[in-house]
Amino acid sequence: MLKLKATVTAFALLASTALASAEEVTLWVRTSSGAVLQGLAEKYNAAHSDKVNVTQITAEQMVPKLGAAIAGGAAPDAAVLDLIYMPTFAANDSLEDISEFVKGLPYADALSPSHIRLATYDGKIYGVPALPDASIIAYNTDLFAKAGLDPKKAPASLKEIAEDAKKIHALGDETYGFYFVANSGSWLIYDFLPHLWAANSDILSEDGRTATVDTPAFRDTVAAYRDMWAAGAIHPTSRSGNGNNAVEAFASGKVGILMTGSYIVNLLTSKYPDVKFDVAPIPGPDGGASSFAGGDTLALIKGISEEKKKVALDFVKFYMEPEQQVYITKESGMPSRTDLAKEAYAQFDPRNLVAYDILAKARTPYTFSSDELFVSRTGPFLNLIQGAIFGEDVDGSISKAQGEFTKILDRTNP
Repeated sequence: MLKLKATVTAFALLASTALASAEEVTLWVRTSSGAVLQGLAEKYNAAHSDKVNVTQITAEQMVPKLGAAIAGGAAPDAAVLDLIYMPTFAANDSLEDISEFVKGLPYADALSPSHIRLATYDGKIYGVPALPDASIIAYNTDLFAKAGLDPKKAPASLKEIAEDAKKIHALGDETYGFYFVANSGSWLIYDFLPHLWAANSDILSEDGRTATVDTPAFRDTVAAYRDMWAAGAIHPTSRSGNGNNAVEAFASGKVGILMTGSYIVNLLTSKYPDVKFDVAPIPGPDGGASSFAGGDTLALIKGISEEKKKVALDFVKFYMEPEQQVYITKESGMPSRTDLAKEAYAQFDPRNLVAYDILAKARTPYTFSSDELFVSRTGPFLNLIQGAIFGEDVDGSISKAQGEFTKILDRTNP
């Protein structure tokens, strides 16, 4: 009997020790990414004694709430952030250096370069891609054929897009050649800036500290857009509509070319199966190709314990496994590892691979003042595009934007 009691006691001690050593990691995520990250956490928790507890924060509130929580000493252990905010949090010394972990991953070279670039500050890496996104163009192959264009040949330059758009508009019947969302800075950095990057140009310097608005690539890009607008080839709601208007317009079969994102393939095939379309990278004025690398990056908050850090990074390894990458693709449209893209997309439309092929060339503005520069409805970028494309004074719009960009950068650069 004594031996039995001793055995029971020993098992009880082992169980209590295991429970005591189990860690719980708090992970804040944007609601826009909440469902898939909650699903990944549930999968992880079911297979591990350690737990990842997801808290969903309204996307617009994520940055101010996280900033306040860090300042107040009540931050989560980790957060999944829009990658564009990574430089700001890293520069504020709010994130944990995970350079060795990232560089040691066997698939480190398969991670989105832009996600790693924006997670890097002062030579240290503070984040790892979670749910990437990329921008592309979609074009209606039926309208291309009707306009005498080759539906199997995507436009190779923005100037070619402009010519194709005018030919499609010439079909009449309220048919338009082109649609872009001009009323949102967030959309414009997503689908307008890639034209500049494809031409090896940019609106900011490499370190994000200086404005470089007035470039030949910018002027050539604006000229092509103004040409389409003057010809009536751009859908009229482009100027004031939103992303939902864009998809609806393209799905109606009355728009030839749409500036959009990688999600469009699965969205159109599931909700608008009658639309005949193809996709392609976003070209520069005279050629080349690029994309906006968007989506989320997972970062650890500075001060996380070593035990919780180990769990959080183990969770990263878990969602990077092939099985989870397929799950991510099914739920959110794009896996985190480019070397698994074909495997992840095997059961899906192969047109998805176009966005992944361009992800290696995709970029994201590296800046410490993203909201003021690009997102704000009264900010210089939105005003620049509205004025330069739809206004009468291109030179004035460019000069004004350069000055406003510079003032913001001088004030906000660390």
